Amino acid sequence: METSVIKQVEQSKSGELVAESKRTEIEAKLITFKDPMTLIPHPVSASLYGEIDEMEIRGWRADKSPFLNDNTSIIQRMDVTDLLKSIGRDGILVPLIINDDGVIISGSRRWIAALKLGLPSVPVELRSFKNEIEEKQAILDYNRYREKSFSQKMREAELLKEIEAKKAKRRMLAGRRDLTLTSGEGYSPKRHERETAAIVAARVQMKKDTFRKGEKVWNEAKEGNEEAAQYVKGMDDETKSVNSAFLALKKAVIVRDEPKLSELQRAESVDSGEVVTCPQCGKSFRLLHLSRRRHKLIEC
Repeated sequence: METSVIKQVEQSKSGELVAESKRTEIEAKLITFKDPMTLIPHPVSASLYGEIDEMEIRGWRADKSPFLNDNTSIIQRMDVTDLLKSIGRDGILVPLIINDDGVIISGSRRWIAALKLGLPSVPVELRSFKNEIEEKQAILDYNRYREKSFSQKMREAELLKEIEAKKAKRRMLAGRRDLTLTSGEGYSPKRHERETAAIVAARVQMKKDTFRKGEKVWNEAKEGNEEAAQYVKGMDDETKSVNSAFLALKKAVIVRDEPKLSELQRAESVDSGEVVTCPQCGKSFRLLHLSRRRHKLIEC
């Protein structure tokens, strides 16, 4: 019994030492502290990982906090249960990264936890970015190793394609010399598209073929295909693989695109000899079998 108590005390002291070490590291980096109510999540980061609408973020007001108490609010929809206990005990040990405007580049979940716990201040590290592309790239870099759902990966892929397209445009505007260096001999739009797809697939940690299939299902879902939307949901909760979702969608599309035949077109001739002649006009009719034991006469 005493040994168990001693171990618990030692573990507690070890945890305190780690926390103190982290705090010292923060102070060494000259990290500043800010009221979390004065910070705001980045719209790109929120839309990628937090299921937060950009208009909600624009409506954030520190003086009234309109999204703190409602059950559908920002902090209610972002699950930070795993952080509440550790932050409540040790505080925030890894500073939030913010830009010059107080917009959170990295650390939205820590920010939400701080709001839930009512912390008066959080450690922040200020970073300046040359342009919008660099800022968006930083958001992706800071979230590179977090666990992500299929939908989060596909939203990342869309942002990566946007970034690559803007980088390519900047290279073209930089001049012919830079274009030849980056595009290479035999450059073509199709080749560029293939190379971009390969870069994006690797970045979201998917094989090229798997990414291609997943993107097909994702795009169908975005266009309003309800079946594709269900497959996306299945991939998010890991009850369906990308390959099985792609094959199921492909089969559904084939069935959907098949021409629909009328009941008469689907009718089967009873027998080539089954011909009925009208006793009044002499016209001949062939006997056709319809569904549900029904029949029809059609003029020969």
